[in-house]
Amino acid sequence: MLDFRTLQDHDAPNTRSDLLFKGAVEDQAHSVYSGLIRLRPTARKANASQTNRNLVLTEGAGAESIPNLEIEANDVRCGHAASVGPVDEETVFYLESRGIPRAEAERLIVTGFFQEVLDRVRLDEVRQNAELAIQEELAELSTAGVA
Repeated sequence: MLDFRTLQDHDAPNTRSDLLFKGAVEDQAHSVYSGLIRLRPTARKANASQTNRNLVLTEGAGAESIPNLEIEANDVRCGHAASVGPVDEETVFYLESRGIPRAEAERLIVTGFFQEVLDRVRLDEVRQNAELAIQEELAELSTAGVA
C-alpha cells in the first residue's frame, strides 16, 4: 500500500504549476493518490494543473485517485484530471498484429506510459537512472508473465 499526497499552494499572482503524477501497480499492490491545488485569494491570474494517471497491471492490484481544488481567487486557470485502468487491450492487439509478442507489447506500452514523465526530467543522470529503474522493474514483470 502506497499513499501519495501532493500540494500545489499558490499564494501570489501570476504563479504557475503543472503536476504530472503517474504510477503502476501489480499483484496485491494498492496505491492512493490525493492531490490538492490551493489558490489563495492573492493568487490572481494563477495557472495550475494536476494530472494523475495509473496503470493496473494485474488482477488484485488497485489504485485510487482523489484530485482536489480549493479556489479562493478570481481570474485563474485551474484544472485536474485522473485515470485508473489496465493496459489498453486494443493497443496490445494492434502491436501483436504487427508481430510483436504480447509480453513485449505490454512492456512497450508501459514504457511509453512513463515516457511523458521522463521527458520532463531535465537532469540527464536522474532521467537515465529513472529509465533504468523502470526497465529493470519491467524485466522482473516479464519474467513473472505480467508485462
